[in-house]
Amino acid sequence: MIKKMSHIGMRHEAAGGENQDAFCYGKNGRYQVISLADGVSSCKEAKTGAEIASRAITELFLKKGNHFLGFENGQIAELALSHVLFELKRQAVEEKESLEAYSSTVASVLFDQKSGKLLYYSLGDSLILAVEKGRCRILAMPSVSSRGCCVTTTKNVSKMIGAKVVDGSNLESVVICSDGAWRQMFAINRLKPEAAALLANHQFGRLKEYLMHQEWFDDYSVISMEL
Repeated sequence: MIKKMSHIGMRHEAAGGENQDAFCYGKNGRYQVISLADGVSSCKEAKTGAEIASRAITELFLKKGNHFLGFENGQIAELALSHVLFELKRQAVEEKESLEAYSSTVASVLFDQKSGKLLYYSLGDSLILAVEKGRCRILAMPSVSSRGCCVTTTKNVSKMIGAKVVDGSNLESVVICSDGAWRQMFAINRLKPEAAALLANHQFGRLKEYLMHQEWFDDYSVISMEL
């Protein structure tokens, strides 16, 4: 089962802007995939770029899941990024825009229902969590640096992507949070107990209420996939 929520941040709402986060998800006979991309607010086509990135990586993992689950971490990072950039460049050429106008982060999870293998992919400052035996654990930390957040169009960004295949057979669910969401769930670099409890108990409706009562200056989005 897929559950998701997304809300425009007060900063974008006050400026008459739009929610620049984008989801995509899908399944076939063997694989399930969820993806979340967060468009760079200073870029002209941020929303479109996020939509393209999340859709491109979802479709790629669904179609080529058997290959990606056998790749090394570096191969996963480079090949998935190459496909996303190909789709972004095609849009940029068609619309006569710069590639950078479509910049976004992108995070995705592929689960193989047959083998129990799980692939996570994180480019940027999203957070990927897993729930196992009633407890939350972090699969992929946000990538942040003094130079800012890396995005799809960052030079040599493949070296900054977190990508790995792990055993997901004992996991109950996986969750991807945009930075606008996870920042409301953490305090002093630790997941707040109340947020952890809601995630661990799959109380998505109550998690939505919890986030609505926080100070959400940035767009926030969460997508969850039960395994």
